[in-house]
Amino acid sequence: MSDVAVDVSAGPIVEATLETAVGEVKLLSGGEGPPVLLLHSAAGESADDLCEDLARDFRVAAPYFPGFGGSAGIEQIEDMEDAVYHLLDVMERLEMERPVVGGLSLGAWMAAELAVRYPDSVSALVIANPAGLYIEGHPIREIFGRSTSELADEIFADHQQPMYKLMKDVGGTIERSLASGSIPFDAVRAHLEAQAAVAKLAWNPYLHNPRLRRRLNRVTVPTVVLSGTKDGLIPPAHPEAYAEEIRGARLERVDAGHMLTLERPDVVAAAIRSVAR
Repeated sequence: MSDVAVDVSAGPIVEATLETAVGEVKLLSGGEGPPVLLLHSAAGESADDLCEDLARDFRVAAPYFPGFGGSAGIEQIEDMEDAVYHLLDVMERLEMERPVVGGLSLGAWMAAELAVRYPDSVSALVIANPAGLYIEGHPIREIFGRSTSELADEIFADHQQPMYKLMKDVGGTIERSLASGSIPFDAVRAHLEAQAAVAKLAWNPYLHNPRLRRRLNRVTVPTVVLSGTKDGLIPPAHPEAYAEEIRGARLERVDAGHMLTLERPDVVAAAIRSVAR
């Protein structure tokens, strides 16, 4: 039996809690049908609109990785290999057999690592603006040690997006308050824990696995690679390389920034529907 505690008073997509090998994981869950697992970026975004859309046709789960969204257990995860085993555990406990796995940026990298190591564990991939590769002359912009308000301009093309406004309005205030010591640590604990979680996976080497590119030929499932043409964080050479190395992968360029699951959830949902069996 799946050990998921769900708030049944909520709507089609609800907040749920899952007991895993590393601890309690929070997630969004809902819908019925073929399984879809959604993996967030280093921003830890909640892709509610995408989940609601997909829940019309699929059983959707969008877990928060340990260190994000109240999920526990980051102290037991040291690297991307641990992250993959954690995802396998999540899928097993959710009783999701060979889901379509969609991911953005860091989540797309995790999805690729999962499919490379265990190609029979997924039925299809949709990876948006993926991290995970090093490409000479096309570096991924730095995310560590920078203000959230500065990063907002690089990851969002749509400046009306609520998360963009939050990062711009709140980010600078938090950082100034931290520097002056005028804000309690608990008020920024979640932000700092998320940064620490990303650092464990992607500090050194920075946001890539040197072995991943030559292993991408092990991905044997239908794959769509989405590339935001206005992405200021990950250059287009990265999604293009994924599409080149994964056999039969389809590259789709999207008029949007880095945060495709928030700016264009309709495009991400359409890509998932196109590969779902």
